[in-house]
Amino acid sequence: MPGTVAPNNALATEPATGNLSFVLQEIENVSFEDRPIVAPKPGQVQVNIRQTGICASDCHYVHHGRIGDFVVRKPMVLGHESAGIVTAVGEGVTTHKVGDRVALEPGVPCRSCQSCLNGMYNQCPDLEFAATPPHDGTLCTYYNIQSSFAHHVPDHLSLEEASLMEPLSVAVYSAGMRGQVKAMENVLVFGAGPIGLLNAAVCKAYSAKRVVIVDVVDSKLEFATNWCATSSFKPSLPKEGETKAESSARNASTLINEIGDDVALNGGFDLVLECTGAEPCINMGIQALRPQGRFVQVGMGRSEVEFPITRVCVKEINVTGSFRYGAGTYKTSINLVSTGAIDITKMVTHRFLFKDAVKAFETCTKGVGEDGKTAIKVQISQGEGKQ
Repeated sequence: MPGTVAPNNALATEPATGNLSFVLQEIENVSFEDRPIVAPKPGQVQVNIRQTGICASDCHYVHHGRIGDFVVRKPMVLGHESAGIVTAVGEGVTTHKVGDRVALEPGVPCRSCQSCLNGMYNQCPDLEFAATPPHDGTLCTYYNIQSSFAHHVPDHLSLEEASLMEPLSVAVYSAGMRGQVKAMENVLVFGAGPIGLLNAAVCKAYSAKRVVIVDVVDSKLEFATNWCATSSFKPSLPKEGETKAESSARNASTLINEIGDDVALNGGFDLVLECTGAEPCINMGIQALRPQGRFVQVGMGRSEVEFPITRVCVKEINVTGSFRYGAGTYKTSINLVSTGAIDITKMVTHRFLFKDAVKAFETCTKGVGEDGKTAIKVQISQGEGKQ
């Protein structure tokens, strides 16, 4: 109903006192801390965090203490997929007021370097990203952020939906901006995890003709076809005596022939979105593209992999990377969900209260809940702040 404010929490929560924060102390060691409540600086807003989704990167820091060059060297608050309610505004802020409901864009650039000035702020060398060392994340009661990166959400959007604007923005950037997906195109997505699913959902919302998703887990493939994909494909393992490259080429050929129609006629897919970082998927993706098709590397895997460079040259394939998100992706994401183009809450499989954050992280890490169901997206509900 117009004017109705959607729920601020997916689960009923108790009020929070102080600034309760979920902190990674060191590898495999997390705990709750009551940290100081800090007033927002000029240009910032203070947000009472109400919903947070768990990302695989959060779990990776817990179990490994690093992702690439980002190493946890001191205690760090986890979390970066969040939404909440503005509780204070800093000096000079005229765009926000106390009570505003916002989705947080957790990467704040310097806004003055050449990358920022060229509109590529995700490439800012001084980007401060929540829950990326050495910066604290959003699994706390109060989080301060530059007002431009606290995006207003419509009243009818729940804060659970608002918290999912972060991973959806990744997909809008990779599929929509880097991949330039178009209506009636044939798209192949590798990986039925949250980012792969959201890339598929964006392509479907953008009126792609086919959105085929690839994974090796049957339950994930079933989830994908029930929500965001037109069909799915489970590649087979290499046959005896077959190289990895030969296996990838065979699986790509099998998929193309199974679909037939214009995919076979054109010699492959128009666009491949590789969301796993796994070498076999990268190779199969290149093999599955039509001449002059587009390949977007979204998932991060090993720093070095075998790559079919000859096919890229001969078939004139366009290869690009995609890193987080960029200008305008949050606005687009909010519009996609608020207009009903993407029913994003369908990807939430497990919900926990903040006090059960340890269980939430265990569920995300294991990939299955205590209920035996595959964990796609795990959400945490945080309480209303009481200073």
